[in-house]
Amino acid sequence: MTAHPEISQKERKNIIKKFDEDNRIFCSIGLHEISKKSDIEFHHINPYLPESKLESGNVGIVCKTHHRELGQLSISEFSALKDLEKFFGQTSQPRLDDLIFYRLKTGVNAMSHKIYMEKNTICISYLNGDNQKIELPFFICPSTHLKFFYMLLPAEYINNDIELQPRPLDFKRLWELYRHLTVSSQLTPSVCRLVKDKIYLFDGQHKAAAQIWAGRGQIECKVYIDPPVRILKETNLIAHDKLRQMPFFTSVLLRKWASIFSEEWQDYMDGQGEKSEAGFVLFLISRGRRKNEALNMIESNIYESILEDDKNKIKPYLEFYQDDFKKPLTVNRLIQSFLKKFISGPPLSISLEESDRLREMERVNCIKLLNLITRYSITDLWDPLKNDKNHKASERIYLNGSFKAVCSIIRDTVATILELYDETERKEFFLREVSLADWELIEKSIEAIFSNRVWYDESEENYNNLRISNEGTVRKYLSRRGLSVNWILNYSTDSGNNFID
Repeated sequence: MTAHPEISQKERKNIIKKFDEDNRIFCSIGLHEISKKSDIEFHHINPYLPESKLESGNVGIVCKTHHRELGQLSISEFSALKDLEKFFGQTSQPRLDDLIFYRLKTGVNAMSHKIYMEKNTICISYLNGDNQKIELPFFICPSTHLKFFYMLLPAEYINNDIELQPRPLDFKRLWELYRHLTVSSQLTPSVCRLVKDKIYLFDGQHKAAAQIWAGRGQIECKVYIDPPVRILKETNLIAHDKLRQMPFFTSVLLRKWASIFSEEWQDYMDGQGEKSEAGFVLFLISRGRRKNEALNMIESNIYESILEDDKNKIKPYLEFYQDDFKKPLTVNRLIQSFLKKFISGPPLSISLEESDRLREMERVNCIKLLNLITRYSITDLWDPLKNDKNHKASERIYLNGSFKAVCSIIRDTVATILELYDETERKEFFLREVSLADWELIEKSIEAIFSNRVWYDESEENYNNLRISNEGTVRKYLSRRGLSVNWILNYSTDSGNNFID
């Protein structure tokens, strides 16, 4: 917003008189008494727009300290911000349901409905004790033939659609929308689906949450009537992927693709004939999907099976899984830097029985390698609160350029240990059983990589070289600092040589 113009002495006296309580004046923010007249200052209660006239009824009294803290926020915005900080502080990964309960102090209500096809209307009955009924026209989408209607939906009837909208609320986005919607109209409705007697909101949750936070009791909604979930999943996925305004987090996209995969996979398995990943791709293409979409489904299912495994020790250090401290990695960076180097790209053309066996080996091997990386580069090192030399070393490892280069070095080192010398063998990297002896060598190699002094070099030059986004450039730099495959393998056969530069 903007700073309000100065008010006249006469208006100041009237405002003080208005807020006077038995010759005592209280700060609108801290609700504490302002004992000195010189500490009395004035500030707009609700957002002030430059094109509007400042009314004395929209001016409150604050103390000098809180006036400085308010800045350009109105008193109402400042109070809303503090309450929002409190809400996010007490709820881990809050969702729309949590916010509604926090603001309304009530659970979500149910409603009944009846469709009158001959009149193209739907009758809604609120089941909150007063038996209120409304009749609304419904419409039919010309593309999907889905039925939908528009309504001002009371906030206490909104459920968060965890199946179609798994993202938690984002503090910054919610706050920006709150400030916008306190002075502006909502241009597009939130989108929901009516299933049995409940309405689930799956698109526009931040808009809805911002309005509820601003005290609006009714939310503008477009509501689909008992729609097939698969159609909405795909529409929602494409809208937030190729047609996105605010993209899904990679972890959410993975779950969505994997979810669609499970439904299509079941249809494929119910059919006749030999089964394989390659056959599944052809099956999806026959259903009108593009090849890259089919491959996306298989890859996402593989990635999710690794990321969601409880034995995967790097999982707590990925953003969007737990939010209690700063994380070294995003899901997307782990996929691009690590998983794409060690997962054999689909589709495998061998029989499903054989490919399932090999994919499980691949999955277990990837988790085992990730756990070794976590043990030697994060565990007992990563601690943002301490921010000591060990934490800073771990931070340097997980800079964008250095982590990509390290994963490339690890891949070549493991390939040498497993004697994978030609490209065909490397394409099937972890589709094999790895012996205990090889795992011992791999672990020593991982220890060697993360024992190098380059990670503890605090010079600005070192930091700048590690953060370069070009993987090849960073790898050449690390090789000059001693991190070559030959050095790593020599180190792994001489355990007495520690902390080498």
